[in-house]
Amino acid sequence: MNRTDAWLYPREYVADEAKYRVGMVSKMTGLSTHTLRMWEKRYVAVLPKRTEAGGRLYTDADVERLRLLHELVGTGHSIGGIAKLADADLRSMAASFTAQPSQPAVQHLPELRSRVMNAIEQLRMQDAEQMLSRAALSTEPGEFLQTVVAPVLVEIGDRWRRGELRIVHEHAGSTVMRGLLFSLMRLYPSSDSRRRAVVATPAKEDHELGALMVAMLAAMHGWSVLYLGPDLPAEEIAYAVNDTKADLLMVSITNLKPADSEREIAAIEAGIPKSVKVLVGGRAASALPESRVQILRDLAVLEAELSR
Repeated sequence: MNRTDAWLYPREYVADEAKYRVGMVSKMTGLSTHTLRMWEKRYVAVLPKRTEAGGRLYTDADVERLRLLHELVGTGHSIGGIAKLADADLRSMAASFTAQPSQPAVQHLPELRSRVMNAIEQLRMQDAEQMLSRAALSTEPGEFLQTVVAPVLVEIGDRWRRGELRIVHEHAGSTVMRGLLFSLMRLYPSSDSRRRAVVATPAKEDHELGALMVAMLAAMHGWSVLYLGPDLPAEEIAYAVNDTKADLLMVSITNLKPADSEREIAAIEAGIPKSVKVLVGGRAASALPESRVQILRDLAVLEAELSR
């Protein structure tokens, strides 16, 4: 390890053999591969060596450090606050924790949703953002979106329609989610120009959080994502697909009437090559019977498509 690495990574480095690939380390530590990459990219939690092909290789010391970090994050510590501590400090903190071992993060998600909603109801948006950010770093992306982000957004909308929340709560909650999804998407810049995706919502569709969720998932699966945002005319979406030579277009439709959804999708299809795969999601997604688009209602199915 050179001096620069030592400055970035203050630990008692053990010069043991780098022999574990990322999939094995995920099984050994209980951390998802997504979380491992995020902790490395954003917090420099470990510095794995690289194979000639660019794959990560971890040492026994790396694995021990990641286990300690995982344990401490499970007790409530922020990964950003402990990622650069020395190994001895991490071991001391872990040894001083005498409470019962925490449950896996996924088991805490229903409780987390309740706490996030309470924070939004009281307009404690910084608290809501911190809770969501911590959960995003310790949960599989698909699991996080399906069990936290989507249910919270649905509950905000339902409670607003029932008069239990004000417009300010809906706007504040959406702003927090939008910022969180943007930050997560930026953690996975792709250098693979062979897999390009365009993500947008069509004209008169101003709800963009669904589009942001799929853009985040695509980025995490290695796609180079061009996110265009909401309310875009069909010809502009088609131009972006053609200009970037995209392989995949993903469109989110939440509020349009079926006829409007079908008209916009047909106009987009007419303007792009048939080789471009088109995935459309959202509760209002609808396409004509002769359309070649694939309508998806489940994020798990979308993840399977993105990983192909």
